[in-house]
Amino acid sequence: MVDEKNSSVQSVRSVDPVEQFFDSLLPGVFRPVNNGNQNGSVRAHIAHIDVLDRDNEIVIRAEVPGMDKEKLDVQVHGNQVYISGSKEENKTEEEGKYIYRERRYGDFSRTVQLPVDVDASQSKAAYKDGVLELVLPKAESAKRRKISVE
Repeated sequence: MVDEKNSSVQSVRSVDPVEQFFDSLLPGVFRPVNNGNQNGSVRAHIAHIDVLDRDNEIVIRAEVPGMDKEKLDVQVHGNQVYISGSKEENKTEEEGKYIYRERRYGDFSRTVQLPVDVDASQSKAAYKDGVLELVLPKAESAKRRKISVE
């Protein structure tokens, strides 16, 4: 919403009934956190992820829409994956006043603890349609092996 006194942008409240229920129990705990901008237009961004455990590899898919792939940083060490990046806001002046402003800008980072060690040297990353996909082969010692019963 726009505050007419100082023309600043304010956070928009969700109308999700589950979020409203929890907000009624613990007011303010589940609201987004502003990321230091005085008008509330920039909020911290968290890459939402899926982690898939396959026989020989771990696949991570992270939503990072609107990112320039050159501004993504992915690092793997043992059983930890570190994903970070930066999305810059277009600084051109807009004519008019914002009614809602929910798009997120700024830096983000996410560390994912995996259940096994992976082979960083054989890992691959691809970015398409706002989704970063990491294919991380499991370390030899972490691969599942079938043991025949005699």
